[in-house]
Amino acid sequence: MDPLVSVIIVNYNGRHYLRECFEALKSGTYRNIEFILVDNGSSDGSLSFMREYYPDLRLIDNKENLGLAIASNRGAALARGKYLFFFNNDTKADRLMLSELVRVAESDPLIGICGCTTLTYDGTEVINSGVACDIYGYPYGEGEPLYVDAAIFIRKEVFEEIGGFDPKLFLYGEDRDICWRTLLYGYDVVVVPTAFFMHDSFCSVSGGRVVTNVWKRQVGERNLIRSLLKNYSVSSLATILPRYLLLSLSEITLFTLLGRFNVVWGAYLKAYVWNVMNIGETISLRRRIQKERRRPDAVVLKRMGKKSGKLELFRKKGIPSFASTN
Repeated sequence: MDPLVSVIIVNYNGRHYLRECFEALKSGTYRNIEFILVDNGSSDGSLSFMREYYPDLRLIDNKENLGLAIASNRGAALARGKYLFFFNNDTKADRLMLSELVRVAESDPLIGICGCTTLTYDGTEVINSGVACDIYGYPYGEGEPLYVDAAIFIRKEVFEEIGGFDPKLFLYGEDRDICWRTLLYGYDVVVVPTAFFMHDSFCSVSGGRVVTNVWKRQVGERNLIRSLLKNYSVSSLATILPRYLLLSLSEITLFTLLGRFNVVWGAYLKAYVWNVMNIGETISLRRRIQKERRRPDAVVLKRMGKKSGKLELFRKKGIPSFASTN
């Protein structure tokens, strides 16, 4: 019998995506599925819509926006499947996607996570086949994919063994962190080229420039620092962390000279303050990871680009454009 797959979709005001997302999954070739929707306090009628059109859905109403990591963990706690499939709501699955993911995962018990090839929402272009990172964990540059995003297919027993998603990673980087830990715990992270889906992904490049905002940059920086502190060994941290801080200081200096003090404080300094305030919990998680890991950093580092992805992006695209100061 085909193993049960628990499809877990976190939703926040995504009603306009939900019908296409669920109908594409339901019309696929893989049938042994349970659907779990975790709603983060939507105000757009998502819950009433899902209750009316999908009455068999298992639903969690968080009442408020708890972030992607906590909501995903709550969905996983309710799941009964051998595999958990964390799938963004702004997606449309190919009909063979789940069948292909199960086929590859079942072929090797050391495969912990499978990912897909991601296409644009209209299906005309490839967005990525996994995400490559530099040695600082920044998602830009050369190398093998370190993590998969928007569609994470993971063995439930592996998810539980590594501790699930880090609940402090509200949004951005939670996918990188769980794949990183999966590798450290001795499992593989693979992209299945025959599994693909369409994603209405936010485009971070507009008019040739990187577009972001202060809040997004802050969350990205603070989550990245936390992952570095948790996941790298002492010897790797001693080499990589000072270089990361030097690069960060260069960015702070640049934005200070440009008079963008809102960026300096709102993005960078707040990220440092957050990590200082949460250092006790970070150290506690670090101790667990370093005690239980079964692979050296070399396994992860060989996937990573050795040049700074931020510097490469800066050379190609220039200074980021901040669309908002929020």
